[in-house]
Amino acid sequence: MRSTRIVVTALGMVSILALSACNKSGKLPDGQVVATVDGKDVTIHELNAELNQIPNRGGDAPRKLVESVALARVVERKMLAEEAAKLGLDKNPQFLLAKARTDEALLVQALQADVQKKVKPIPRDLAQKFVSDSPLVFADRKIFTLDQIQFLRPANIDQLPFKDAKTMAEVEKILVDANIEYRRAPQQLDSLTVNPALTTEITRLSANANAEPFMFSDQPAGAPAPVIYVNVVTATKTVPFIGEKAVSYASNILQRQEIQKTLGAQLKTWQDAYKSKIVYGKGYGPPVFPKAPAAKPAGAPAAAAPAPVAAAPAAAPAAAK
Repeated sequence: MRSTRIVVTALGMVSILALSACNKSGKLPDGQVVATVDGKDVTIHELNAELNQIPNRGGDAPRKLVESVALARVVERKMLAEEAAKLGLDKNPQFLLAKARTDEALLVQALQADVQKKVKPIPRDLAQKFVSDSPLVFADRKIFTLDQIQFLRPANIDQLPFKDAKTMAEVEKILVDANIEYRRAPQQLDSLTVNPALTTEITRLSANANAEPFMFSDQPAGAPAPVIYVNVVTATKTVPFIGEKAVSYASNILQRQEIQKTLGAQLKTWQDAYKSKIVYGKGYGPPVFPKAPAAKPAGAPAAAAPAPVAAAPAAAPAAAK
Protein backbone atom coordinates (compact mmCIF):
# COMPACT_ATOMS: atom_id res chain seq x y z
CA MET A 1 0.00 0.00 0.00
CA ARG A 2 2.91 2.29 0.80
CA SER A 3 4.42 1.87 -2.69
CA THR A 4 1.06 2.74 -4.28
CA ARG A 5 0.94 6.04 -2.38
CA ILE A 6 4.46 6.87 -3.56
CA VAL A 7 3.54 6.17 -7.18
CA VAL A 8 0.38 8.27 -6.98
CA THR A 9 2.23 11.15 -5.29
CA ALA A 10 4.96 11.14 -7.94
CA LEU A 11 2.34 10.94 -10.65
CA GLY A 12 0.49 13.88 -9.15
CA MET A 13 3.63 16.03 -9.26
CA VAL A 14 4.30 15.17 -12.90
CA SER A 15 0.64 15.66 -13.78
CA ILE A 16 0.77 19.25 -12.50
CA LEU A 17 3.64 19.94 -14.89
CA ALA A 18 1.82 18.20 -17.72
CA LEU A 19 -1.40 20.14 -17.14
CA SER A 20 0.39 23.46 -17.08
CA ALA A 21 1.91 22.65 -20.48
CA CYS A 22 -1.32 21.27 -21.94
CA ASN A 23 -3.36 24.28 -20.92
CA LYS A 24 -1.17 26.72 -22.85
CA SER A 25 -3.38 26.60 -25.93
CA GLY A 26 -6.58 26.54 -23.86
CA LYS A 27 -7.89 23.65 -25.95
CA LEU A 28 -8.30 20.10 -24.68
CA PRO A 29 -6.70 17.30 -26.76
CA ASP A 30 -9.10 15.07 -28.67
CA GLY A 31 -9.11 12.08 -31.03
CA GLN A 32 -5.79 10.20 -31.08
CA VAL A 33 -4.07 13.01 -29.19
CA VAL A 34 -4.01 12.21 -25.46
CA ALA A 35 -2.02 15.26 -24.32
CA THR A 36 -0.01 18.18 -25.61
CA VAL A 37 3.30 19.55 -24.37
CA ASP A 38 3.86 23.18 -25.28
CA GLY A 39 1.47 22.71 -28.18
CA LYS A 40 3.09 19.47 -29.41
CA ASP A 41 0.90 16.38 -29.57
CA VAL A 42 1.30 13.18 -27.56
CA THR A 43 -0.59 10.48 -29.46
CA ILE A 44 -2.27 7.29 -28.32
CA HIS A 45 0.39 5.37 -30.28
CA GLU A 46 3.15 6.95 -28.19
CA LEU A 47 1.23 6.09 -25.04
CA ASN A 48 0.78 2.46 -26.11
CA ALA A 49 4.48 2.18 -26.96
CA GLU A 50 5.32 3.46 -23.47
CA LEU A 51 2.88 1.01 -21.88
CA ASN A 52 4.70 -1.83 -23.62
CA GLN A 53 7.88 -0.81 -21.77
CA ILE A 54 6.25 -1.31 -18.35
CA PRO A 55 7.01 -4.85 -17.05
CA ASN A 56 3.91 -7.01 -17.21
CA ARG A 57 2.03 -3.80 -18.07
CA GLY A 58 1.77 -2.99 -14.37
CA GLY A 59 0.60 -6.40 -13.18
CA ASP A 60 -2.43 -6.08 -10.89
CA ALA A 61 -2.30 -2.28 -10.67
CA PRO A 62 -5.43 -0.44 -11.89
CA ARG A 63 -5.33 -0.02 -15.66
CA LYS A 64 -5.96 3.73 -15.59
CA LEU A 65 -3.20 4.24 -13.02
CA VAL A 66 -0.69 2.35 -15.17
CA GLU A 67 -1.85 4.30 -18.22
CA SER A 68 -1.45 7.59 -16.35
CA VAL A 69 2.05 6.67 -15.18
CA ALA A 70 3.04 5.79 -18.75
CA LEU A 71 1.59 9.05 -20.06
CA ALA A 72 3.43 11.00 -17.35
CA ARG A 73 6.69 9.44 -18.53
CA VAL A 74 6.05 10.51 -22.12
CA VAL A 75 5.06 14.03 -21.08
CA GLU A 76 8.10 14.43 -18.84
CA ARG A 77 10.45 13.09 -21.52
CA LYS A 78 9.07 15.51 -24.12
CA MET A 79 9.28 18.40 -21.66
CA LEU A 80 12.92 17.67 -20.80
CA ALA A 81 13.82 17.05 -24.44
CA GLU A 82 12.42 20.46 -25.36
CA GLU A 83 14.46 22.11 -22.61
CA ALA A 84 17.59 20.32 -23.87
CA ALA A 85 16.90 21.55 -27.41
CA LYS A 86 16.53 25.13 -26.14
CA LEU A 87 20.07 24.83 -24.77
CA GLY A 88 21.31 23.61 -28.14
CA LEU A 89 22.24 20.19 -26.79
CA ASP A 90 20.66 18.54 -29.83
CA LYS A 91 23.53 20.04 -31.87
CA ASN A 92 26.23 18.57 -29.63
CA PRO A 93 28.56 16.28 -31.67
CA GLN A 94 28.39 13.50 -29.07
CA PHE A 95 24.59 13.67 -29.09
CA LEU A 96 24.46 13.57 -32.89
CA LEU A 97 26.78 10.55 -32.95
CA ALA A 98 24.70 8.70 -30.33
CA LYS A 99 21.48 9.60 -32.15
CA ALA A 100 22.86 8.31 -35.45
CA ARG A 101 23.89 5.02 -33.82
CA THR A 102 20.48 4.63 -32.19
CA ASP A 103 18.67 5.39 -35.45
CA GLU A 104 20.82 2.87 -37.31
CA ALA A 105 20.24 0.20 -34.66
CA LEU A 106 16.48 0.73 -34.80
CA LEU A 107 16.53 0.51 -38.60
CA VAL A 108 18.50 -2.75 -38.39
CA GLN A 109 15.92 -4.14 -35.95
CA ALA A 110 13.14 -3.11 -38.32
CA LEU A 111 14.96 -4.76 -41.22
CA GLN A 112 15.39 -7.99 -39.24
CA ALA A 113 11.71 -7.95 -38.30
CA ASP A 114 10.78 -7.44 -41.95
CA VAL A 115 12.86 -10.47 -42.97
CA GLN A 116 11.48 -12.57 -40.09
CA LYS A 117 7.84 -11.97 -40.92
CA LYS A 118 8.44 -13.32 -44.43
CA VAL A 119 9.66 -16.70 -43.11
CA LYS A 120 6.90 -19.26 -43.52
CA PRO A 121 5.63 -21.12 -40.42
CA ILE A 122 7.11 -24.58 -39.82
CA PRO A 123 4.72 -27.37 -40.94
CA ARG A 124 3.40 -29.47 -38.07
CA ASP A 125 4.72 -32.73 -39.54
CA LEU A 126 8.29 -31.36 -39.50
CA ALA A 127 7.92 -30.41 -35.83
CA GLN A 128 6.58 -33.88 -35.02
CA LYS A 129 9.50 -35.48 -36.87
CA PHE A 130 11.93 -33.31 -34.92
CA VAL A 131 10.38 -34.55 -31.66
CA SER A 132 10.62 -38.21 -32.69
CA ASP A 133 14.19 -37.78 -34.01
CA SER A 134 15.39 -36.10 -30.78
CA PRO A 135 14.61 -38.50 -27.90
CA LEU A 136 17.28 -37.00 -25.62
CA VAL A 137 15.49 -33.67 -25.86
CA PHE A 138 11.91 -34.91 -25.57
CA ALA A 139 10.86 -38.50 -24.75
CA ASP A 140 14.07 -39.32 -22.85
CA ARG A 141 14.72 -35.84 -21.52
CA LYS A 142 17.28 -35.80 -18.70
CA ILE A 143 17.74 -33.37 -15.86
CA PHE A 144 21.24 -33.62 -14.38
CA THR A 145 22.10 -32.27 -10.95
CA LEU A 146 25.72 -31.18 -11.00
CA ASP A 147 28.37 -30.23 -8.51
CA GLN A 148 29.93 -27.53 -10.68
CA ILE A 149 32.99 -25.28 -10.65
CA GLN A 150 33.00 -22.28 -13.00
CA PHE A 151 35.95 -20.05 -13.91
CA LEU A 152 37.11 -17.89 -16.79
CA ARG A 153 39.50 -19.74 -19.07
CA PRO A 154 43.05 -18.56 -18.25
CA ALA A 155 45.60 -18.14 -21.03
CA ASN A 156 47.86 -20.76 -19.41
CA ILE A 157 45.21 -23.46 -18.98
CA ASP A 158 47.38 -26.01 -20.82
CA GLN A 159 50.08 -25.53 -18.18
CA LEU A 160 47.82 -26.25 -15.22
CA PRO A 161 47.96 -29.83 -13.84
CA PHE A 162 44.30 -30.69 -14.41
CA LYS A 163 45.38 -34.06 -15.84
CA ASP A 164 46.28 -35.15 -12.31
CA ALA A 165 42.94 -34.10 -10.77
CA LYS A 166 40.66 -37.00 -9.90
CA THR A 167 38.21 -35.16 -7.63
CA MET A 168 36.52 -31.77 -7.42
CA ALA A 169 38.61 -30.96 -4.33
CA GLU A 170 41.78 -31.48 -6.35
CA VAL A 171 40.45 -29.20 -9.10
CA GLU A 172 39.75 -26.53 -6.46
CA LYS A 173 43.30 -26.83 -5.11
CA ILE A 174 44.75 -26.28 -8.59
CA LEU A 175 42.67 -23.13 -9.00
CA VAL A 176 43.56 -21.81 -5.54
CA ASP A 177 47.28 -22.46 -6.09
CA ALA A 178 47.09 -20.65 -9.45
CA ASN A 179 45.21 -17.73 -7.85
CA ILE A 180 42.28 -18.18 -10.25
CA GLU A 181 38.89 -16.93 -9.09
CA TYR A 182 36.13 -19.52 -9.34
CA ARG A 183 32.64 -20.32 -8.14
CA ARG A 184 31.46 -23.72 -6.92
CA ALA A 185 27.75 -24.42 -6.52
CA PRO A 186 25.11 -27.04 -7.34
CA GLN A 187 23.57 -26.59 -10.79
CA GLN A 188 20.94 -28.28 -12.91
CA LEU A 189 21.37 -29.03 -16.60
CA ASP A 190 18.24 -29.79 -18.61
CA SER A 191 18.74 -31.77 -21.82
CA LEU A 192 15.76 -29.86 -23.23
CA THR A 193 17.94 -26.76 -23.54
CA VAL A 194 21.36 -28.11 -24.58
CA ASN A 195 22.96 -29.74 -27.58
CA PRO A 196 21.99 -33.46 -27.65
CA ALA A 197 25.66 -34.32 -28.25
CA LEU A 198 26.46 -32.77 -24.88
CA THR A 199 23.75 -34.86 -23.20
CA THR A 200 25.14 -38.03 -24.78
CA GLU A 201 28.67 -37.31 -23.58
CA ILE A 202 27.59 -36.36 -20.06
CA THR A 203 25.58 -39.58 -19.81
CA ARG A 204 28.58 -41.60 -20.97
CA LEU A 205 31.10 -39.84 -18.73
CA SER A 206 28.88 -40.13 -15.64
CA ALA A 207 27.97 -43.80 -16.13
CA ASN A 208 30.69 -44.92 -13.70
CA ALA A 209 29.66 -44.64 -10.05
CA ASN A 210 33.11 -43.20 -9.25
CA ALA A 211 33.33 -41.04 -12.35
CA GLU A 212 36.00 -38.36 -12.41
CA PRO A 213 35.06 -34.72 -13.03
CA PHE A 214 34.49 -33.73 -16.65
CA MET A 215 34.95 -30.37 -18.28
CA PHE A 216 33.35 -28.35 -21.04
CA SER A 217 33.41 -24.68 -21.97
CA ASP A 218 31.15 -22.04 -23.42
CA GLN A 219 31.18 -18.27 -23.83
CA PRO A 220 27.92 -16.77 -22.53
CA ALA A 221 26.82 -13.40 -23.88
CA GLY A 222 28.77 -10.65 -22.17
CA ALA A 223 31.52 -12.91 -20.80
CA PRO A 224 35.01 -11.47 -21.45
CA ALA A 225 36.42 -14.94 -22.11
CA PRO A 226 35.23 -18.54 -22.43
CA VAL A 227 33.90 -19.98 -19.18
CA ILE A 228 35.20 -23.39 -18.09
CA TYR A 229 32.74 -25.69 -16.33
CA VAL A 230 34.11 -28.59 -14.27
CA ASN A 231 31.38 -30.99 -13.19
CA VAL A 232 30.42 -34.14 -11.39
CA VAL A 233 26.90 -35.53 -11.85
CA THR A 234 25.33 -36.10 -8.44
CA ALA A 235 21.86 -37.12 -9.64
CA THR A 236 19.98 -37.80 -12.87
CA LYS A 237 16.26 -38.03 -13.47
CA THR A 238 14.24 -38.66 -16.61
CA VAL A 239 11.40 -36.19 -17.19
CA PRO A 240 9.70 -36.89 -20.54
CA PHE A 241 8.54 -33.86 -22.51
CA ILE A 242 5.86 -35.08 -24.90
CA GLY A 243 2.50 -34.23 -26.42
CA GLU A 244 1.33 -30.92 -27.85
CA LYS A 245 3.71 -28.87 -25.72
CA ALA A 246 6.64 -30.79 -27.16
CA VAL A 247 5.43 -30.27 -30.73
CA SER A 248 4.95 -26.55 -30.08
CA TYR A 249 8.41 -26.30 -28.52
CA ALA A 250 9.95 -28.12 -31.48
CA SER A 251 8.13 -25.82 -33.88
CA ASN A 252 9.59 -22.78 -32.13
CA ILE A 253 13.10 -24.23 -32.30
CA LEU A 254 12.80 -24.98 -36.01
CA GLN A 255 11.25 -21.57 -36.68
CA ARG A 256 14.17 -19.82 -34.95
CA GLN A 257 16.63 -21.93 -36.93
CA GLU A 258 14.88 -21.07 -40.19
CA ILE A 259 14.84 -17.37 -39.28
CA GLN A 260 18.57 -17.42 -38.49
CA LYS A 261 19.26 -19.26 -41.74
CA THR A 262 17.23 -16.72 -43.72
CA LEU A 263 18.84 -13.76 -41.97
CA GLY A 264 22.29 -15.20 -42.61
CA ALA A 265 21.57 -15.74 -46.30
CA GLN A 266 20.13 -12.25 -46.68
CA LEU A 267 23.10 -10.72 -44.87
CA LYS A 268 25.47 -12.49 -47.26
CA THR A 269 23.50 -11.10 -50.21
CA TRP A 270 23.74 -7.56 -48.86
CA GLN A 271 27.44 -7.94 -48.04
CA ASP A 272 28.17 -9.05 -51.60
CA ALA A 273 26.10 -6.19 -53.03
CA TYR A 274 27.92 -3.58 -50.92
CA LYS A 275 31.43 -4.99 -51.34
CA SER A 276 32.30 -2.59 -54.17
CA LYS A 277 30.65 0.34 -52.35
CA ILE A 278 32.78 0.15 -49.19
CA VAL A 279 36.09 2.05 -49.20
CA TYR A 280 38.41 2.00 -46.16
CA GLY A 281 40.82 4.72 -45.19
CA LYS A 282 44.56 4.09 -45.05
CA GLY A 283 45.40 1.75 -42.20
CA TYR A 284 41.83 0.52 -41.79
CA GLY A 285 40.01 -2.48 -43.16
CA PRO A 286 37.83 -5.48 -42.38
CA PRO A 287 38.91 -7.72 -39.48
CA VAL A 288 41.54 -10.38 -40.15
CA PHE A 289 41.20 -13.21 -37.65
CA PRO A 290 44.04 -15.58 -36.68
CA LYS A 291 44.14 -18.86 -38.54
CA ALA A 292 42.35 -21.76 -36.88
CA PRO A 293 44.64 -24.21 -35.05
CA ALA A 294 45.60 -27.39 -36.84
CA ALA A 295 43.10 -30.24 -36.65
CA LYS A 296 43.45 -32.52 -33.62
CA PRO A 297 44.73 -36.05 -34.30
CA ALA A 298 42.22 -38.87 -34.35
CA GLY A 299 41.12 -39.79 -30.87
CA ALA A 300 41.74 -36.39 -29.32
CA PRO A 301 38.71 -34.88 -27.54
CA ALA A 302 36.83 -32.35 -29.63
CA ALA A 303 36.39 -28.88 -28.17
CA ALA A 304 32.62 -29.06 -28.60
CA ALA A 305 32.24 -32.11 -26.39
CA PRO A 306 32.78 -32.43 -22.65
CA ALA A 307 35.97 -34.21 -21.72
CA PRO A 308 37.55 -35.57 -18.56
CA VAL A 309 39.41 -32.90 -16.62
CA ALA A 310 42.65 -34.47 -17.75
CA ALA A 311 41.87 -33.26 -21.27
CA ALA A 312 41.26 -29.55 -20.82
CA PRO A 313 39.50 -28.04 -23.83
CA ALA A 314 41.59 -25.70 -25.93
CA ALA A 315 38.69 -23.57 -27.11
CA ALA A 316 35.16 -22.65 -26.17
CA PRO A 317 32.57 -24.98 -27.69
CA ALA A 318 29.04 -24.04 -28.60
CA ALA A 319 27.75 -26.68 -26.24
CA ALA A 320 24.99 -25.31 -24.10
CA LYS A 321 22.70 -23.11 -26.14
